[in-house]
Amino acid sequence: MRFPLKKTQTLIGSNISMRSTVTRIKDESQWGGFRLQVLVYSVITFLFFLFTVTCTLSPAYAIVDPLASPNNKFGIHIIAPTPDESSPAASLVNSSGGDWGYVTLLIEGKDKNRDKWQTFFDDLRRRHLIPLVRIATQPEGDLWKRPSEGEEQAWADFLDSLNWPTKNRYVIVYNEPNQGQEWAGQVDPVSYAQTLDKTITALKNKNPDFFILNAGFDASAPPKPPLYLDEWSFMKQMEKEVPGIFNKLDGWVSHSYPNPGFAGSPEGQGKGSIRTWAWELQKLQELGVTKSLPVFITETGWKHAEGLNIDKSLPTSETVGKYLEKAFREAWNDSRIAAVTPFLLDYQQFPFDHFSFKKVKDVIQALKEPAFYPHYDTVLELPKTPGRPDQENKAILIKGEIYRSIVSGEDYIIPLTFKNTGQSIWNDSGGTTLVAIFGQTELGIIPVELPSREIIEPGKEIAFNINLHAPQSGIFEVSLQLYNNEEPFDSEPFKFVTEVKSPVTLLVNASLPWKENFSGEYLLTIASGIINTVTKINLDTRGQSQPVEARYLLPDYDFNFTLQKPFYKPKTIQAKVASGINNLDFGTLDPDFLSVMFNPREFWKLLPFSN
Repeated sequence: MRFPLKKTQTLIGSNISMRSTVTRIKDESQWGGFRLQVLVYSVITFLFFLFTVTCTLSPAYAIVDPLASPNNKFGIHIIAPTPDESSPAASLVNSSGGDWGYVTLLIEGKDKNRDKWQTFFDDLRRRHLIPLVRIATQPEGDLWKRPSEGEEQAWADFLDSLNWPTKNRYVIVYNEPNQGQEWAGQVDPVSYAQTLDKTITALKNKNPDFFILNAGFDASAPPKPPLYLDEWSFMKQMEKEVPGIFNKLDGWVSHSYPNPGFAGSPEGQGKGSIRTWAWELQKLQELGVTKSLPVFITETGWKHAEGLNIDKSLPTSETVGKYLEKAFREAWNDSRIAAVTPFLLDYQQFPFDHFSFKKVKDVIQALKEPAFYPHYDTVLELPKTPGRPDQENKAILIKGEIYRSIVSGEDYIIPLTFKNTGQSIWNDSGGTTLVAIFGQTELGIIPVELPSREIIEPGKEIAFNINLHAPQSGIFEVSLQLYNNEEPFDSEPFKFVTEVKSPVTLLVNASLPWKENFSGEYLLTIASGIINTVTKINLDTRGQSQPVEARYLLPDYDFNFTLQKPFYKPKTIQAKVASGINNLDFGTLDPDFLSVMFNPREFWKLLPFSN
């Protein structure tokens, strides 16, 4: 659809501001089935590896087929990147059993504000909405500028800086270029073919997850250059300029409007109807396209009589609801269609008030009517599919480790803090679990599942507490894998090696100035990133302790040891401890005269001649 620029288009994509560790451990017996699944997964992965290294395969693509997994094709076209639109959009497209529907939206070239768009993408992620992003230049008078030299790289850099809600990053390369107003006043299939080709290359070179879609064409445009060119002529000239250009696409965008006048019959067939997409696929075959391109109908829908003013020549919103139901059940139920996003959720002024699913605000307030027209409710009640789009499940370990040495027979609770670096929200759909895929049995490590109340968005952190029991001896490999809904994360497992050793034994030595007898009770503080503890130590007259078995200390780790005695200054040494005897020699503790300035009796005891 062509957007009149002076009154409306500059509003679209404009700078609208946004408004915006406790874990539980299941009993090991409950995880028997899960462990079996992990084993099966490992075997399947190994067999797949053998197959891939012995067979000649077709080139692999990073994008995934949206139709290969459960897909909710229901969507809606929105204007403003705000919760005011994303909220009712989600209520509409994810209703009646649906999940992960689509929204088509526009980003103008002058609006590459990363914080703004990341905030909105995060909002879409929470609401389970998949964005179909149409890139645009910017208006210049009544026209849209042509893309400038190098603009494709600027788009690639900006769009790649965002954390998208799903693995597929859907990008629509401009809009209806067979209308001159969309291309600086003059249709130019040669120029658009070159622009599309360069944009595909720039995006794919930046990240192979970009899912590239053509600009939807105006199927009803007449052959009247330079202002218009019929779609078929435009497509043929594109193919002539860049042979194979349509085979470079990942999907096909169609503007399947019910013409004439956006008020045609839902029974219409072929070009200029709600089945334009089927005519376009046939034409693509004639141009030599061999790929099976999933179809994204990003613009469609009927104008209705209601708006700022009643237009009795148009069908009522109740009738439009019946049309949409018939279209979804008969014209758009084809398995090749990935998404249908009718135009338009909310538009409060001319010229799109008759397309809007939402009523004019003045009418709502004056008559206290529902906010949306009846055809919104019709679509809301249509049965939908719970979609399951691919998302990157990734994590990095930012704190903690499986200790490289442990003490035989000891039990450990080891906190491991992970950061969500993927696209999914952990614990949003299904549980998130940390599983030992190696070392599980030998070290008694049972899976740790996040409590359901813990929802971890990308960029956030969470600690898992691993319970581990050290056997009597041995060296063990430990490999930890995160799972989402019993599917392994995309990030590599976290691998460690731990060795079981005999315990650490401490011998403490210290002396006091001007004293012959160093006996008495001392306090020994042990500190590190792993442990902080204080224990009482008794020294004999020579200033030496009995051997103290410290099973809580990890062999081969560094600790800070601080020895304290009342009225003496504490003394700290750092030492790496080992299995067996470890001598901690603190030397002489200095008197703390200041601490006993007002305690004559203790002050006297510190003096040389008090011994």
